[in-house]
Amino acid sequence: MMILYIVHEFYPEFHTGTEKFVLNVSSSVQKNGNFVQVVAYTFSEEREKFERSEGLLVRNYVYRSLPVVVLRHQTAPIDIHSYYENQEIYKFAREFLQKKRYDLLHIGHLMRLAPFAKAALDLGIPYVFTLTDFWMICPKFTLQTSAGSLCMGPEGAAACGKLCPELEPAFVKSRLAAGKEILAGAKAVVAPSKFLAAVFRNEFPDLNIQIIPHGLDFQYLKSNSKRYEQSDKIVFGYCGGLSPHKGLHVLLKAFRELNPANAEVRVYGAAFHDKAYFRILQQIAGDDERIKFCGTYTEEQVGEILANIDVIIVPSVWYENYPLILHEALACNVPVVASNIGGMAEKIKDSANGFTFQVGDEKDLAGKLKLIVDNPRILNGIKERMRHVSLPRVEEEAYLYERLYRTTGSQS
Repeated sequence: MMILYIVHEFYPEFHTGTEKFVLNVSSSVQKNGNFVQVVAYTFSEEREKFERSEGLLVRNYVYRSLPVVVLRHQTAPIDIHSYYENQEIYKFAREFLQKKRYDLLHIGHLMRLAPFAKAALDLGIPYVFTLTDFWMICPKFTLQTSAGSLCMGPEGAAACGKLCPELEPAFVKSRLAAGKEILAGAKAVVAPSKFLAAVFRNEFPDLNIQIIPHGLDFQYLKSNSKRYEQSDKIVFGYCGGLSPHKGLHVLLKAFRELNPANAEVRVYGAAFHDKAYFRILQQIAGDDERIKFCGTYTEEQVGEILANIDVIIVPSVWYENYPLILHEALACNVPVVASNIGGMAEKIKDSANGFTFQVGDEKDLAGKLKLIVDNPRILNGIKERMRHVSLPRVEEEAYLYERLYRTTGSQS
């Protein structure tokens, strides 16, 4: 089969959870003898590497044997992160799809590239849609209100009017209608967590959503077998994007409030779109030498990083769907402390594989950190219980998607 994967951004420029999901599945499907290609948006300023195409810049390259096409506007629209319609992208997508004749598309994220779905519908090309966050129903994509609180969905734009008054009701309604049309046009809609599926069903009750958990690439993962004594130092770790909704500020404030002498925090990740937020994080950390900003990391380094971390913290202040670092930590036998909402609450159970804390509550998080710092031996029992839990592999995930592709092909 010829399969095109659509994602809002991709390696090597961006490498967070959704990009990793697309990389893992497309690579596995390619290994099984299919032709695959990835289309993504880019913000690269290396314009000499691009070809011009009627208002767009386009570049082809190969990443780990995957052929990739990235594109960007010569001048980015002001609504680039929220639009569903863009004539330049639509024209490019239609010509691109007519030329290549793919059997189907697999959409991993439509931010900035929504016209690809419209072009596929117009051309009668089937597509599978994997929901990875809330962008399809929330212009802010995080389901966070203007006051910073959480909501459970737009309720046909009624909730947006009350909680995010800066959003024009007509815009929200139009956007929801476009999203509903795209999802209704998919041959299959998939979510990796029950929570994410429930949020979308609440907004679109007639939407049929299958659950396929994200699989892990165990190639670079290894078990952390460390045992703890009472006097041991604890290394807390954070791995992920440095954006406000990821909640790293909550972790740093909690850690500094706790002020432990026998612990440190290692932060792995980059501020792709939020340089100002990174400066805030640096201000919170101050000159505390126990807080270390370690920069970005590659897929190959994940296992080594987790081998040297005692507890992973996932302090997100939004409804995380299926954070891969959480599952990579569990696969490496590293306990997790996570916010008690969204897909995280489905996976983390107190004293079984880690602890949860009240979302956004730095004092509650500090209490959980203190529990571990004051008694490192508590981790021994948790890690022993974690050893008996198995997690899905990317090969299993890819198998389920390939079976879905074949079914989709027979329906088209």
